[in-house]
Amino acid sequence: MNFELTEQSIQFTFGNKRYKSGLKNRTFKNVAKDAQADGFENVGKTIVSLQDDSLDDAILIQRRRIVEAAE
Repeated sequence: MNFELTEQSIQFTFGNKRYKSGLKNRTFKNVAKDAQADGFENVGKTIVSLQDDSLDDAILIQRRRIVEAAE
């Protein structure tokens, strides 16, 4: 049995005192399967520069299907 990547998304956690708990999570779906960590960091930094927030965390979320191994 093997895993096959079916979809992935990225969740950013932004920090700012204007948020109720001081943190706000935002999830972006349909992330390209070949996306690189540097790209996620650049996107997160760009968003915080527009919102005047801090980038507190970034989590890649993957969904994988279990498939039969090819012979």
